Amino acid sequence: MTSQTSVFPLSDPSPRRLQGGRVGSLEFALIFICVLSGVAGAIVISVGAAVTENLVPLVQFVALFWVWVAAGVCAWWRRPTNGIGGLLLIGGLSILLVSTGALDTPFFNVINAVFASSPLSVTVHLLLAFPSGRVRGRLSILAVILGYVTSIGFDTARALATGTDAFELLSFAQSSLGLAVMIMTAIVLVRRLLRADAAHRRILLPLFTYGALAALALPTIANVLFPLGVDPILILWLQGVLLAGIPIAFLIGVLLGGFTRTTPLEALSEWLALRGASRPAVARALATTLGDSTLRVAYWDAGANRFVDENGLEVTDVRSDPARGWLHVRVDDDLVGAIDYDARMIAEPWPVRRAAGVLAIAMDRERVTAQLLRTNEALLLSRVRIVEAADRERFRIARDLHDGLQMQLVLLAIEAQNIANLPAEASTVAPAENLRRGIDVAAADLRRLVHDVLPAALLEQGFIAATEDLVDRLPITATFHAQVEESAIATSTAHTAYFILAEALSNVVKHARASAVQVRVTQGSDRLVLEVEDDGVGGARMESGTGLRGLADRVDALRGSIDIRSDSGRGTSVRVELPCGS
Repeated sequence: MTSQTSVFPLSDPSPRRLQGGRVGSLEFALIFICVLSGVAGAIVISVGAAVTENLVPLVQFVALFWVWVAAGVCAWWRRPTNGIGGLLLIGGLSILLVSTGALDTPFFNVINAVFASSPLSVTVHLLLAFPSGRVRGRLSILAVILGYVTSIGFDTARALATGTDAFELLSFAQSSLGLAVMIMTAIVLVRRLLRADAAHRRILLPLFTYGALAALALPTIANVLFPLGVDPILILWLQGVLLAGIPIAFLIGVLLGGFTRTTPLEALSEWLALRGASRPAVARALATTLGDSTLRVAYWDAGANRFVDENGLEVTDVRSDPARGWLHVRVDDDLVGAIDYDARMIAEPWPVRRAAGVLAIAMDRERVTAQLLRTNEALLLSRVRIVEAADRERFRIARDLHDGLQMQLVLLAIEAQNIANLPAEASTVAPAENLRRGIDVAAADLRRLVHDVLPAALLEQGFIAATEDLVDRLPITATFHAQVEESAIATSTAHTAYFILAEALSNVVKHARASAVQVRVTQGSDRLVLEVEDDGVGGARMESGTGLRGLADRVDALRGSIDIRSDSGRGTSVRVELPCGS
């Protein structure tokens, strides 16, 4: 039976539904909008043909309406949870409402008067909301609000004031305020382009560059050409061309790789059920679902109290970056990971939260996998260090035997031979005394060598007595406190605990520059606790040498835990917990 959790190739990252090959409810809705827009535009043209002879302005507005609707349908299809598609459709509807003025009936004349400049306010809203669909920043929000007030508010006021003295004053105020709104919009767009990184600038450049120019040109054309007596039809035609360029610039940004298509959560659930989820597949599936190629998945490593990626490497928290979003993922109340996404493309966290909820179990499984990878890597490095430490210890013992004890024995043998070669009448007392002293020195060196390998006190008197002897022989002031029941401690644990203390005290003497050290050995219900605290210079780090790593390796071998606190100038505290049983 073949496994259902194999990793699929990048060229086929998901089943057909995730790739969008099956028509769903969204597609049917968008097809309906396209058909309805086509019918609405055809009706407007047909009615216009019956009431007016000049259809050119009307056809121009209907064509502009269709362009905006087409861009809106494309945007909505690619990112259903984003507001850009809806804004483009609303912009198209506003253009259609403006086109009804060509029908020259009392009702449609009122509609035209109220919504005459509404396409400009929707354009401002669209430009400032791209690409996330949400308006951000005080200046942007102010510009959008003033844009709608200037268009719909002042258009309605002008319609009510037609034929009065207030009409000209309202027209002047609307033109001035509209120009200010467009200048504010252009300033915001240029600032965003300058602040964007290279990847986002490529996406924003077509729409923002054209949008900034169009924002300045749309009111300028009317304010400059109307007083010069230019034909109003020509002015409307020029404004229509500029408005048509907005959705076209958006579509160019889409072709350049921006506004990546999202997929429905149902497709994500289906993919997960069919394929399972490998480590990189979780992030790839979320990125595909949310349309964010920069999305990263971080897994919570509770043991190390940090986030790691799928390879077990530490991930930096990006919550301080306003351009990035950071969402925690939980299974029940347990933190299993986090999602780092582009907040400029995804305005609200709820689509990310919903997608993460679908993959939460898979993320938890991959969190455990990432943690195991990190642990396995640490285990391999620990094994390498243990082998290297054993090799160094064997080399030291061999060197001591060869250069020390062996040389002493050779010299003693020569001295004994010299005594044997003395004449019978010569005195052998002095040479024999020298030989005895040499043998004593060699025996002492042998005992020291044996003690370094496994202290006799540890074998004969036990762990506490051997530790007390070790502390007494330190060249600095040392205090020792013990409260344990040795019979409850396994031999392997006792021996490991002794060598851990010996290594820790050796580090104190060699590196800490301490004047005093405290050693405490206590026992819990099933744990042996070792504590070594000095008043030295501090600053000790696990990565800075072999001593502390050697301690950690010995602790890991018995599945214990080690905590090292060593602030500069405040000494070093080492706390080790070992299981009492074997």
